[in-house]
Amino acid sequence: MGTLIGAAVLVLALMVIVDPYDSGKLGLLSIDGVDNRLTQITAASRARDPNFNAAILGNSTAQMIEPAELSRATGLHFVQLYTTGSAPREQLAVLDFFLRNHKQIRALVLAADPGWCVHARPKEEGASFPYWLYDRSVVTYAVRLISWQAIEQAFQRLSIGLGWRPRMNPDGFVSYEDIWPPGQFKQLGWPRDPAPAASAETRGTFPEIAALVEIVRKLPADVPIVIIVPPTFAATVPEPGTDVALERGACDAALKTVIAGRPRSNFISYRVGNELTRDRDNFADFIHYRPKLARRIEQGIIASLRDGESAQIDF
Repeated sequence: MGTLIGAAVLVLALMVIVDPYDSGKLGLLSIDGVDNRLTQITAASRARDPNFNAAILGNSTAQMIEPAELSRATGLHFVQLYTTGSAPREQLAVLDFFLRNHKQIRALVLAADPGWCVHARPKEEGASFPYWLYDRSVVTYAVRLISWQAIEQAFQRLSIGLGWRPRMNPDGFVSYEDIWPPGQFKQLGWPRDPAPAASAETRGTFPEIAALVEIVRKLPADVPIVIIVPPTFAATVPEPGTDVALERGACDAALKTVIAGRPRSNFISYRVGNELTRDRDNFADFIHYRPKLARRIEQGIIASLRDGESAQIDF
C-alpha cells in the first residue's frame, strides 16, 4: 500500500510540474503547446495562448477556415478553436475558457451548425467532452491527472520542452483534406436538423443560443462577432415553405440577435442552394466543404469585420 501511495504522489508531482494538457492551471516548466490530435484536448492549450486575441469556434464545419488568412487581412491574431464533433454546450465551454484567459478580445467568429437550433438542451449523459479541462477549478482538473492518458500527455510535453518533438500548429489549423483527399465525396454527414418545435410558441425558443447571448452580453460592446451558418451540399438545404425551412428561419433570426447592436458584426447564412453548393467537388461529404468554399467564407468574414452587416458577401 505504501508503495502505491508513493507512486501516486510521484505521478501527481510530475503532473503538477508539467501540466500535461497545458491548461495554465499548473506547471513549473516553460513548455509551449501540446502534441495531440484530439481537438477537445488541444483547444485548451490554444485558447489560453496570449499570442491570440481573436478566435474561431465551432465543430469540424469550422475547421477549414484558416486563422492565418483572417489574421493577415484584419491585423488581428486569430486562433482556431474548433472541436471535432462538438455540440454547442461544448463549444460554449471552450469559448468561456478563451474569454477567461484573455483580458482583451478583438473579435469572435462562430460557425453555427444545426445543433444550435434545438428547442431543448440535450442531456449530457455519457458525454466524452473533457469539461474538467475547461473548468475553473484546479482541483477538478488535478483529480483527472492520475491516468495513463495524462502520463502519456506529460511525457509528450516533456519531449516538446526538450526539443525532441514539435508542438502542433499554434494557431490550430489542420486541413481535413489530409484524410479526405480532393475528388472524393462520401455519402455521409447529412445535417442533423432538430425536430420541429412542439408548438408555434416554442418555435422561437433556443436554449443554446440563449446561453451564447448570456456570454456575449458580458463582452465589451465594441467586440465584433461574426456568426456564420456553414454551407451544406445543396440537396440538404431545406425547401422553402416546409416546416424545416420555417425552423431554420426562426433559428437564423435568433442567431441574429446575438450580434444586434455590435459594430463590425454580421450574421451570414451560407446554407443556400446555388451553383457552389450544387457542385460535389466543393464538398467532402454533405456538411464538410472544401477549401474553395472556405476561401469564400473567409472573405465574407473579413468583409464583415470591416463593414458589418453592410458587407458585400460573394457566395
